[in-house]
Amino acid sequence: MTAISHVYNYTVRCPHIKDPSHPTSWLNHIEINRSCEIALDRITKWHGHSGTRLFEHEGCVVREAEQEQAYFSMKNDRLRDDIHVLVTFKVFMDNKTKDTSVQEIMEHVIDDYKSRLSKL
Repeated sequence: MTAISHVYNYTVRCPHIKDPSHPTSWLNHIEINRSCEIALDRITKWHGHSGTRLFEHEGCVVREAEQEQAYFSMKNDRLRDDIHVLVTFKVFMDNKTKDTSVQEIMEHVIDDYKSRLSKL
């Protein structure tokens, strides 16, 4: 029987600029947590609403959510017999972040995830 030994949940919020003298970026709004409950909630939600496939990067299929302005992906990796990893990615967008590239964001967080895997 396979057990998940590591869980990562990435959430990226793309803030719109409220004050041009204080620029904001999605790079400052990346959250990473290790909650199994959040991962299970996301998987359950996304299973029922698969969304529209946009692209694939490093084995992660990125989809656009149907019910909200968000993009998501999930993946699992087996590093050794005793290390099994589940990762979820969610990117929140709004109408004011049209110039932000979802693909650029996903490439960044997937690279971060791969870096974390290399340290396990």
